[in-house]
Amino acid sequence: MTLRHKDLRAVLAFVTDAHELDAPEQLTPELLDRLTGLIGCTYATFEAFDRPLRTVTAYVACSNEDPPSCPPFVAPERYWTGEHDPFLWTLRFDKWSDRVTRRERERIRDEEEFNAEFRVTDSIWLRVGNLHRRSACLKFDTQGCDFGDRERELARALLPHVDALWRRSVSRAQTNELVVAVARDGDGDAGQAIVLLAADGGVDDASPAARRLLGSWFGAEEGPLPPALEEWVVLARPGDRYTLRRNGTQLTVESAGEFTLTLTERRSEHPRLTPREFEVLLLVAEGLTNIEIAERLWISTGTVRRHLENAYRKLGVHTRTAAVARLGNV
Repeated sequence: MTLRHKDLRAVLAFVTDAHELDAPEQLTPELLDRLTGLIGCTYATFEAFDRPLRTVTAYVACSNEDPPSCPPFVAPERYWTGEHDPFLWTLRFDKWSDRVTRRERERIRDEEEFNAEFRVTDSIWLRVGNLHRRSACLKFDTQGCDFGDRERELARALLPHVDALWRRSVSRAQTNELVVAVARDGDGDAGQAIVLLAADGGVDDASPAARRLLGSWFGAEEGPLPPALEEWVVLARPGDRYTLRRNGTQLTVESAGEFTLTLTERRSEHPRLTPREFEVLLLVAEGLTNIEIAERLWISTGTVRRHLENAYRKLGVHTRTAAVARLGNV
């Protein structure tokens, strides 16, 4: 089906206004109201997701949904695993009536909570981003009748523009986080170690200092994040820290926001611990007793005691607890 010029002009006008919008989210209730009129649906809803964290990061509804009377959207566990709807995390475009019979949709409408409340009989989903990590969804719901070919083609015409709007929002968030990180960590010179993450969790850019530290600690200056950091980033929230230590030096990677990492390398001001003293302290930090440490390292308990005494003296402490606390600054 070929869309009418009137529909194409309406899509163009909507996209132009959406790109000119200066707001935290790329779609507002007012813009969603325009889409309900354009598509001819009852409800239009925009949602953004962080699937690894199983979190809905944004929820914007049209005025028909009457947001003040609707509780915040909370997704059940099966929503994230795909048991709720296996198509949710696989298809970028989905029209419910293309794959589910009207009788089954009416049964769901009458029996399931959301559909029973809003009397939804057909839906169209437009999904953008990395469906396994950060993503967003623009959804159209209708009551009483099914979406036809015109609505399908209109939604398909909107999909690349929704993707562009979402990526623009991500880029804005990246820029804001970067500005905050630079302001916090210094005067903006090249010595700052900052990594800017892409929407899919990969590396979008990194400062020379950050690449140097990644190469020094992980052996990977270029390319994607090292596997250990990549696994941590998936579940990291702003403010979380990932720490590595090796003989008198500590690397701290901090999640400065959803898209920004800062790296800090710090050297101890205290006399350097020997490798064995450091190893014994690490085992103390794990909660092992002197006897267990001796068994683990195949040394005597007296030797363990001597290593601890030397470490206490170098660190300026007198107890195991204080030594472990100081270990974070070594």
